[in-house]
Amino acid sequence: QVVAPFDGQIVFAGPFRGYGQLLIIRHTDSYHTLLSGLFRIDSVVGQWVLAGEPVGVMGRPTAGNPTLYVELRHEGYSINLLPWLAAGKDKGSG
Repeated sequence: QVVAPFDGQIVFAGPFRGYGQLLIIRHTDSYHTLLSGLFRIDSVVGQWVLAGEPVGVMGRPTAGNPTLYVELRHEGYSINLLPWLAAGKDKGSG
């Protein structure tokens, strides 16, 4: 199961080029999250979702493990997620 990383509105849901099923969620302050590699999307364009709300499911490929591609964008530019993930890790330790 794949969940929304932050509150936002679905602005795209469906197949896109070689990415398979793609979901784009618009957040505040011109941020967008792109999620691809989904087997099934359980959200529709225009729908508002909350952080942690299920938005789709991963599939089981014939070879290997399923892969979820996550990209955070701000004003159309890709953002490095490593500092965000490291900050989240620090909050949970100690």
